[in-house]
Amino acid sequence: MANSPTNFIKSDPDCIIDIQTPRYSFLSAQYKQSFAYKTMRNRLPAILENIIENITKDAENIIAEFGEETRKEIYDVADRILKLKFKLENDYVMKTFKGEARDKKLWNDFLNQQNNDSNSFLKACWLYAECYVYRRLYYFFENHRILKTYDYFSQNKQKAFTISVGAMLNVFEVLQSMKSHISDDNLKLLLKLNLWGNRCDLSISSGKEVKPGDNPFELARNLDKKIIVDESCKIIECLNHADRKNSVIEFICDNAGYELFTDFILADYLIESKLVSKVRFNLKAMPWFISDATFNDFRWSLEYMKNHSSPVLREYGQKWQAFVIGNKFELANVNYFWTSPYEYYRMPEIDPELHKRLSKSHLVIFKGDLNYRKLISDFSWDCTESFKTCLKGFQPTNLCSLRTIKADLICGLLEGQSKSLEKENNEWMITGEFGTIQFAAKCDCFHNSDR
Repeated sequence: MANSPTNFIKSDPDCIIDIQTPRYSFLSAQYKQSFAYKTMRNRLPAILENIIENITKDAENIIAEFGEETRKEIYDVADRILKLKFKLENDYVMKTFKGEARDKKLWNDFLNQQNNDSNSFLKACWLYAECYVYRRLYYFFENHRILKTYDYFSQNKQKAFTISVGAMLNVFEVLQSMKSHISDDNLKLLLKLNLWGNRCDLSISSGKEVKPGDNPFELARNLDKKIIVDESCKIIECLNHADRKNSVIEFICDNAGYELFTDFILADYLIESKLVSKVRFNLKAMPWFISDATFNDFRWSLEYMKNHSSPVLREYGQKWQAFVIGNKFELANVNYFWTSPYEYYRMPEIDPELHKRLSKSHLVIFKGDLNYRKLISDFSWDCTESFKTCLKGFQPTNLCSLRTIKADLICGLLEGQSKSLEKENNEWMITGEFGTIQFAAKCDCFHNSDR
């Protein structure tokens, strides 16, 4: 590996303030008592180290697959990642992109709009800085002739899928009986199954294995008290108002592995119960936040199922591939907005075509923590502020968020609820132990609530 900056880390830069994130401020690593600080100072440098270790340890296998020319590229990329880690740890300014990058203008326009005094890894809004690290990481690979197609997170994601087979088989067993009795209660249970699938997030575990329990439906039932905002009845009412012959549901996907499987399960039920005519999956255009689902992950998952020794996995793998061919499951076109740093309220301005497309769907389901952060702008709202207010006008259609809580921002809680949760566990916002199901209607057509 080429010479790289010293690994010596100075004490915290002067910008670091030993306080919690002030109310009505953007989340940022400059606040030492925040999860943003822990992520940018500890978790993210460790993730970069792991990538260096993995690609160098696996170098001979990569070379065997791609050819001897790849050797130089591997060590060049490793060196660049090490330099990125140094810049992150020492609060360098986030520079614009050069070279090959289809979304170069999208990112550079954003970076050029930032205030120079706060456009650094630790002073910037956490959302901007964390997205920048993952985008810069992919930039190192895409600007090499051979490694541009290499997904450096694929082994983690594929293992996350394969170790979940026991849980999947249990889900299929219960699903068969559900299909003989279509009901709102079954749909609510599948929404909760899908919610808790979001626990399997490799970016939170820094890439370490996260395995779901072998009885996911029992777990979902037992975790009801851990859903601290539950508006699943509103979502069901919304679905019951759909034009069943022409309605489209959009999934803004989060993790590959078991969570993507639960996305398939919910989508299958929506199609089979004739609540919707099509489910469209929005996936990432590049390796992202370790476990986020890409187009290749989607295809690999169905192919793995189709070729599995289990008859039921084979059956559903074939069925869902047929759904793709028959356009009941649709892969949305590649869109770099999902891997941009922009909050979603900026979508009408930044990507009006995407906003227009979402507005034609009946419901958009936003999965996971990063999507939630983009929905409510990575901002320290008062936790009792309404979900609709925190969307800052982003309302292309009916939308909902299914999220296990792994970052210190939230809205839609009852008065005093946050204090009660803090007494139970003062780190309740970052453990993934609690979840939210939140809904915002395009119009005031839906009135029921679980709360």
